[in-house]
Amino acid sequence: MWNEWMNQLEKLWQKGSVQPLCDLGQAVTVSDKRRDEMRLWHQVWNKDAPWADGGRVKSMDLLPAMAKEIARLATMEMEISVKGGIRASFLQCQLGQAKEKLQGHLACAVAQGGMVFKPCVSGGQLPVEMIGAQQFFPMQVSADGKIIGAAFVEQRNRGRDTLTRVEEHRMTDKGVLVRNFAFVSGAGGALWRQIELSQVPAWAHLEKEVLVQGRYEPLFVYLKMPFGDGAQADCPLGCSIAVDAMSLLEEADRQYSRLLWEYEGGELAVDADSTYLSGGRMPQTTRRLFRSLNTGADFYKVFNPDLRDESLRAGLNDLLRRVEFACGLSYGILSDPQQKALTATEVAASRQRLYSTVKQVQGALETAIRNLAEVLDFWADWLPQVPAGEYELVFRWDDSIVTDTAAEKELFFQQIEAGICQPWEFRVRFFGESEKIAKERCGAAVQKEA
Repeated sequence: MWNEWMNQLEKLWQKGSVQPLCDLGQAVTVSDKRRDEMRLWHQVWNKDAPWADGGRVKSMDLLPAMAKEIARLATMEMEISVKGGIRASFLQCQLGQAKEKLQGHLACAVAQGGMVFKPCVSGGQLPVEMIGAQQFFPMQVSADGKIIGAAFVEQRNRGRDTLTRVEEHRMTDKGVLVRNFAFVSGAGGALWRQIELSQVPAWAHLEKEVLVQGRYEPLFVYLKMPFGDGAQADCPLGCSIAVDAMSLLEEADRQYSRLLWEYEGGELAVDADSTYLSGGRMPQTTRRLFRSLNTGADFYKVFNPDLRDESLRAGLNDLLRRVEFACGLSYGILSDPQQKALTATEVAASRQRLYSTVKQVQGALETAIRNLAEVLDFWADWLPQVPAGEYELVFRWDDSIVTDTAAEKELFFQQIEAGICQPWEFRVRFFGESEKIAKERCGAAVQKEA
């Protein structure tokens, strides 16, 4: 999608319709395969799969269902604590506001491969904008494969026209260069001409170009999903959770449609000659129950075929299990666990697979939030009411997917009584305290008892 935008900008520049934009940056080279994959992930996430064939194939919406479940599990009981002074309290407030809207955006990132956190200064606060995979275009990549330059797109409607703002972040030897461009787009999405930012009230306060000197790290954070694609391991963009299961999703939708058609086609019906019906009209009941025929044969025949739903349901369930395996989910998230019994070993392995997937997402999310806190800390230096100060970021994640917390606590108590573990380790494990604070509180409790 970003290459298409770059092509449109290049054409406008050649026509003289825009300011010289030949230096807008160089789009990151992404293979045609990855571009097609991202377009497909976007379509399926928005319930517009290309195999739907105009509604003939009914969708189970498996990708949104999987992404929302992983996002829910990854953020369930997630706690982010910023310890320190006034600066830490300010950062805690900003991260807390971002956390409130995180789950929905994270689901979109799980489905489409990634998202961007981009803080901005607004009225003494630092609201965090969360940008989906289709609203930003990577422009620069560091030597270690991280995205350090990008263009972000914002669109607004004004009558029949679409107003488009492109915000470019580019790393230079003097700092981060931020530039804003505004365009008028036609009905088909093609850029018509460049306009001034002042022509759009919501963008009038924005500067055309700003150089943030002394900053040599991006002012945004890219959250890259950890789902691998061995064929394109060097791509800076992340993959959807269903990167290895898109064909299975299509087959599952088609099988689901066959099952629905089996139920619809097998509905009870009575075929009756129209001469035997009252006034030659159908009785006032359901559309399908009576069907008029002009055969002059028997008075009526009942259409009530045996359904093949059991075999269709079994086939669908097998496809759902294959989707679960390919996407790193445990059996039973999508499939019916009652149709096929699992051994205890299989159940444990299945739960461990889901746990691994969730922990990978949590790991990527924690890294992104730590980087986000660093960007927020940088912008906080621009706010005179926020004094400088150190902070410590502490995360606590829920792991009850595979762990019986009550049983684990009981085992921990037994280990403490046996002298295998220390009481402060219990506080670190279950209360999320740092080792220093846990030891201090355990020591205080011992002194109080003495």
